[in-house]
Amino acid sequence: MSAVLTPDLIAKLESVDSPTVSNAIEIFKVRSRREGYMGPDIQCRFPDLGAVVGHAVTCTIVEYDENYPPDPAERTAWMKAIDDSTKADKPPVCVVRDDCHRKGWSSHWGEMVGTRTKLSGSKAIITDGAVRDLEALHGMGMKTWSKHVVVSHGWIDVGQANIPVEVGGLIVNPGDILHADMNGIVCIPEEVIPDIWGEIEKCLANEQAALKEWHAETPTSGTLFK
Repeated sequence: MSAVLTPDLIAKLESVDSPTVSNAIEIFKVRSRREGYMGPDIQCRFPDLGAVVGHAVTCTIVEYDENYPPDPAERTAWMKAIDDSTKADKPPVCVVRDDCHRKGWSSHWGEMVGTRTKLSGSKAIITDGAVRDLEALHGMGMKTWSKHVVVSHGWIDVGQANIPVEVGGLIVNPGDILHADMNGIVCIPEEVIPDIWGEIEKCLANEQAALKEWHAETPTSGTLFK
């Protein structure tokens, strides 16, 4: 997969919005239009930082008793997965599922975890839990999507690393290719990667032709909502 998701293709994909990517995926008819993307609960915190494309590195977070901290093995495995993805030329996007009892009340992702993972190559964080230290995350250029924002990290740690997780209604597997921007997050099926840019260009050309016609004169029925 890394052989076809080249830096050049990543740059091209990051130059277009996620609705355009979603429209292009529809052309291949590999899944329903109702599938393959996260729902509206997952919000982009920094729209000005632009889109991101990368490979999912997944984990869950769980609460623990502060007197009995968890075994750090899963946290170590998660960090190793980020490092391995970077070394394999698969730019990592961290996808974190909040499995805490009080979902969204403890932030796993702030300045410290953001800095550590960025230094390991992480391009973004996507979570159905909470983030904090927004100024610091924005300052370091960490592209961020979350369901919640909260002040405390509580008592949490990585529960399981490198497993399929459901975030925002989308099952994300380790290594899945994600495109995210201010509109939301869409998973790009591996099988469409070799041809997706050509379909994106066609979608953009068709949209521009229709918009040009609509601005010039009353549109015909044939140009509406193809």
